[in-house]
Amino acid sequence: MRGQERPSDTAQSMIRNALESVLRRSGDQTVIEECRRCGTTLESVSTCPSCGGSDIVEYRIR
Repeated sequence: MRGQERPSDTAQSMIRNALESVLRRSGDQTVIEECRRCGTTLESVSTCPSCGGSDIVEYRIR
């Protein structure tokens, strides 16, 4: 399947990018924001662009 991405490859890439952002953090902690309704990782928004949910949780990882 050269040149084509399988759905599992895309999911693995998203997971890899999330882990790299945590592992390559700067300073004491990393902050990850996530929609409680659908689980989408967000960046400083008050409403989820994927589902419209407004219940956003913030995880602080040291």
